Amino acid sequence: MWKDIRRIIEETAVPREKFISLINEEGMILSANSRMKRSFHLAHPRATARSMFELLHPVNQPVFKDGLLLSAKKGKAISLEASLKNGFYHPMKWHVSPLRSKGEQRTYLCVGHHLLDEDRSRLLRQLGSGNNQLIFESLDTGVLFQDTRGELIAVNQKAAEIFNTTLERLYQLRNVAGQWNHSWQIHQENGAPVQFDKTPFMKALETGKGQSEILVVGLKNGELRWLQFSSQPVFTENSQAASAVVTKITDLTPEKEQLRDLKERKAVLKSFMKLTPNLAWVVNEKASLLFASKYFYEFFGINEATAANQSLLKLVPSPVAEAMYKKHLQVLETGKPTDVIQTIKWADGSEYIFHIDIFPIEGVPGKKILGGYAVNLTDKYETEKKLRETNERLLLLSRATSDSIWEWDMQTGHIFRNDALMDMIGYHTDVPRGLSWWLRRIHPEDRNRVGDAVKQSTEEGSQSWQQEYRFKCADGTYKYMRDKGYIVYENGLPVKMIGSIQDISDIKELEGRLIEERLMRQKEVSEKVIQAQEKERTQIGHELHDNVNQILSSARLFFEMISAGNKEQSLYQSKGLEYISMAVEEIRKLSRELVAPRLRENSLVPCIDQLIGDTRMASGLLISFTHDSDADQLTDGKKVTLFRILQEQLKNILKHSGADRVEIRLEQKEEWIRLTVKDNGTGFDANQTFRGIGLNNIYERARFYDGTVDIQTAPGKGCTLTVQIAAS
Repeated sequence: MWKDIRRIIEETAVPREKFISLINEEGMILSANSRMKRSFHLAHPRATARSMFELLHPVNQPVFKDGLLLSAKKGKAISLEASLKNGFYHPMKWHVSPLRSKGEQRTYLCVGHHLLDEDRSRLLRQLGSGNNQLIFESLDTGVLFQDTRGELIAVNQKAAEIFNTTLERLYQLRNVAGQWNHSWQIHQENGAPVQFDKTPFMKALETGKGQSEILVVGLKNGELRWLQFSSQPVFTENSQAASAVVTKITDLTPEKEQLRDLKERKAVLKSFMKLTPNLAWVVNEKASLLFASKYFYEFFGINEATAANQSLLKLVPSPVAEAMYKKHLQVLETGKPTDVIQTIKWADGSEYIFHIDIFPIEGVPGKKILGGYAVNLTDKYETEKKLRETNERLLLLSRATSDSIWEWDMQTGHIFRNDALMDMIGYHTDVPRGLSWWLRRIHPEDRNRVGDAVKQSTEEGSQSWQQEYRFKCADGTYKYMRDKGYIVYENGLPVKMIGSIQDISDIKELEGRLIEERLMRQKEVSEKVIQAQEKERTQIGHELHDNVNQILSSARLFFEMISAGNKEQSLYQSKGLEYISMAVEEIRKLSRELVAPRLRENSLVPCIDQLIGDTRMASGLLISFTHDSDADQLTDGKKVTLFRILQEQLKNILKHSGADRVEIRLEQKEEWIRLTVKDNGTGFDANQTFRGIGLNNIYERARFYDGTVDIQTAPGKGCTLTVQIAAS
């Protein structure tokens, strides 16, 4: 055990001389060091038993005893602050450690040191034992003892508790003025900061008179405390100036918080009475009115300024007074709240229905206070009555009609659907089917649109909404529904929807057929247009070839028969013959382009071969052509369209691309045919190049057959044209 004692003493790092004692659980001192014996006048412990608790300040005895128990429970040393008396009380810091005990009784090693340094202890003794007694024996107020600079001389345990700190930390404070002005948060009650030289204790030192003021102190944990500082100057003998100041600190925070709570409650009560849309009142045991809501005064036509403390039974009409009197008496006698739904008839025959609550109000000593609250249910009952009547009519109508009708109570979530609607969708069951059940059976592509439309209509306050969607019936098939709902509002809020549903599947099917027929007619018209265009082009081509060319040929013969009279006339004759020959050749080329091959008798592939051969002869282009079939199953219009597109693209290549090689491919599947023309020319920027007549002709011809055109090109990358149309 002595080894443990030596180790504990060595580990107790305190800069001052130590007071060491060994005590048992009852606090009896078993042993003590010489400083402890000398300072507190202890006889030899074995000769005269002395209790540690007798030396402690009364306020510290419970703290010290609890510390012993806590150290034993944790099995380690704990620190605490406690004052010991030696003439007057000395504030001390103690380290209490439990020791292993061989017997039944546990022992504790107590190592302590003074919190008050020698200079402050000496100054405190000089200023008299009366001040010492005031500081260390004040249990209910905090006490500060300060010198003329405001530095702490002594402070009691209660002050440490008020400031939520320890005595040791308070005694470690230096430069109180600097910290007060720059670090601590201390204000007057109006929020104005308090400088150190304006504090009650500094003013008491300056004036030599007592000073008192309430200050608001902000603690480190963010808590605010209202503290009353009452300061008295301390004078030494034969001294006119104060040499110290003693300040009593009273914590007024509980009273201030109660006062603040009371003000807040009054403000809340006042606001509640002003804003509540119902009848509210407060009366005493004599039924005198103390408070009432604004609506209470307005409803009964009472003058608020003169109604205070008057009998409630005289202020309200007699039917109301009779209904309320019995309930007030019941609550006064039993002390228990009660409520009732009361129908009150006015003198003019009108009726009002109220839900009335009457209850005791606690917290007012010596008085019985009752509160009342009445909600006017008249409109609600009338609305419910009308809704019941409407529901009954709706039920009769739903049974009498063959239309599909539904009703959704948005407050309860219940949905009613009549038999005609259930027959239409094929579901018959007694289990209620809610809104989510219905939404889950709407086609996934339509579901969000329908839900959003219903939500938007209620948010915007619309009177109705209408949507068409596909609904999955009991047999797994989808039906097209036209659903229309009407919204019922109450106090601006949607409470009910009533609607009807129509099966429009036959209409949708008919619309689909009409669209298909319209497309077929459009295709037929397109075919006729193309045929007419080709017929017109062919006629123009033949006319140019058979007539205009014949005329030009005859003109050339006449030119040749003319004998030139001189060299100049011979030159004119030669030039005329040259231009006539050029015109004949151009008309022959134009005629070949205008007159399409006989695609009705021939397949598309030989016609393309002929076009490629003519282009090779005229331009010298290297052209390759590959194909899957002869595309004989295509209509004449589609054959002509593909031929003309190829013809147009070859003209574009010759005119603009500067290419010397072209690849042509014709591919056919059961559902489509595709023409691809690829050249190695200069290419172009498809996003910036203006679409000329040639490309427009290609796009327009493909669009006739709902085809697609894709052009892949870039400067220096050549051009690839892909046209795809339906094969059938």
